[in-house]
This record gives sequence, structure tokens and C-alpha cells, in this order.
Amino acid sequence: MSSRRAVYPDVSEILARKERGRRNLASLPFAEKIRILEAMRDRLELFRRLREGRVQEAERS
Repeated sequence: MSSRRAVYPDVSEILARKERGRRNLASLPFAEKIRILEAMRDRLELFRRLREGRVQEAERS
């Protein structure tokens, strides 16, 4: 039985980039954070409508 060690990719740059992004978002004014949330909500609404359309279409079949 060979004892192979798992080799994991180096994710340090990914984690550092995420931390920079979090710090950037934290530094934004409150109004800008709200604008970002509203834009996200608008995008999610599109996906919700598409999903509901597929459900209604499946129910008709």
C-alpha cells in the first residue's frame, strides 16, 4: 500500500484576492453598498422569473 500524500493547489492568492475584495467593499459608503445590493436583487429577480417560467411550463406538460 503506497502512502501518497494529497497535493493541494496553492490557494493563497485566491484568498488574498478575496480579502482585498472584502476590504474594498467594507470601505465603500453605505449608499454605494445599498446600490450594489439593489443591483444584485435585480439580477436575481431575472433568474427567479426564468425559474418560475420553467416550473409553470413543466406543470402544463
